[in-house]
Amino acid sequence: MRNKTLELFDVNTDIISLMIAVKEIGWEEIREQSIHRIIYLSSVLFAFIYPSSGSQYNNYHFSITDSGPFSNMIYNSLIDLKVREILVEDSDGNFKINNSLLEEDNVPISEKLDWFRIVVYILGKYGENRIFGFVIQDPQYKEYFQRLSQKEIDISNQNKTTSFLNQFKTTFEKTLNDVSKIDQKEYLELYFEYIFSKIIRKES
Repeated sequence: MRNKTLELFDVNTDIISLMIAVKEIGWEEIREQSIHRIIYLSSVLFAFIYPSSGSQYNNYHFSITDSGPFSNMIYNSLIDLKVREILVEDSDGNFKINNSLLEEDNVPISEKLDWFRIVVYILGKYGENRIFGFVIQDPQYKEYFQRLSQKEIDISNQNKTTSFLNQFKTTFEKTLNDVSKIDQKEYLELYFEYIFSKIIRKES
């Protein structure tokens, strides 16, 4: 088992990087619920895009709540970042990054920053609730939610959520001229454009 202090440092670094990505698209603040959701979605979409890669989200252990996935590590990290005045929380429970931190040269940056930028861009374009609402259609999440199971959600590359996203992958890629010529950001952008214009509309 990894040292808890190192795990907390890694999660702190992830959240700082996520807040930087959020600020870059013009979101000045973000709810705690959204931080849990976005990191959960980041792990799921990473497994979808990089099925043969090892997980970069081993520090996270998500369970189900009424408002969505919840990670104790994220919760503890937010407390730590508030105490250190790296994040500021307003009276409505919204978090924003301390702008003075961004002026420093030693800001801890996660290796996931570029991935967070892609995920946040997709959420900014299609809406957090819309993306999250589609992703949690998978059998695993529904089953856990219906039972409000305390069992940890599987976020490995073989999880049911990734299998659910892969159901549409083959037909989606037939709409592309050459998958190898587009990057991960464009791939996800086109994937969700296909989902919301073809799949969701057809079923509604």
